[in-house]
Amino acid sequence: MIRRHPGYLLQFIAVAALLLGAAATASRLQAGPPLQDVPRLDGVRIYFSEGNKEASPFDRSGDGLSRWGGLLASLGAEIEVLDWRRDIPADADLVVIAGPTKDLDDYQSARLWSYLKGGGALLVLADPLVFSIAEDGSTLVEANKALQAARGLFILTWADYGLRARDDVVVMPSGEGDLALDVIARGARADHPVTAGLTGDLAFFGARSVDFDASVQAFSATPLIFGGGTLYGETAYVAYVEVGEAAYTANQDTAPDALALAVAAEESTSGSRVLVIGDRDFATNAGGLRTSPPNTAAFVYPANVEFLLRAVAWLAGVDETATIPLSFPTPAPTPAAGTE
Repeated sequence: MIRRHPGYLLQFIAVAALLLGAAATASRLQAGPPLQDVPRLDGVRIYFSEGNKEASPFDRSGDGLSRWGGLLASLGAEIEVLDWRRDIPADADLVVIAGPTKDLDDYQSARLWSYLKGGGALLVLADPLVFSIAEDGSTLVEANKALQAARGLFILTWADYGLRARDDVVVMPSGEGDLALDVIARGARADHPVTAGLTGDLAFFGARSVDFDASVQAFSATPLIFGGGTLYGETAYVAYVEVGEAAYTANQDTAPDALALAVAAEESTSGSRVLVIGDRDFATNAGGLRTSPPNTAAFVYPANVEFLLRAVAWLAGVDETATIPLSFPTPAPTPAAGTE
């Protein structure tokens, strides 16, 4: 049985009103830079997994994805929760696995793989760290054991799609030896439907880098967002938190020139598509879809919004000639992610 959330329809309607209202009244608002026209998603059925402690499109907290869910619904998409006790429904245009902290069971990977081999589409947000609060109120940090690079789901995606998230944490070192997790990536692929013409800051809040194989294969793997400059993938971030010292180590950490933060792939035989983003908070209400003032349509990182909407459209294979223009109010000043 598919579990629906009819009680959240009002939430979706409210977000839709904010979205469409921002576009319709842009002439009397101090509007930010307009987004590209984004594709309509009428009738697209998107199934979100919630069985492995993923972020939920029905969660209105800072850790939730309700703003993304509301935007998708406002464009015509139908949002469902995946029931892992059954095969993935034949009407699923897209499955989303948003930052699990519990690994997929073997039977879940098998059902997902059967769906992909039939021409399905998958969007994975793979978070590197798990934060919790100790009894004394301090913050505990541990490596996320879900979706490890060398086992389970990512073994399959590496073999058949040429992409997987690495077991690292993308960091920006400072002159004082500190490692910042919040970073801005400004390198976006210019020749892919998801990122063509995309401008503006793309914000990440603790990401895994994404490995890809761009050689000639039965699949095509395309990096969409690049880290640059001094960003690198630290493989011993938890040890850094414990001892306060870390430095880039060649042949162990991920080199700056090999740093992709999001990769898309398409398999030629089935036409199935997979996109991996190395950060769950890229899409959360308090992360990449933060607004200022709170609970408005003034997104701090509108490029994150545009990337996510265009990613869903590409993965679901929608007709991108049916588009609507979007424009959001300029956000109020707010502390931003780090710059790179």
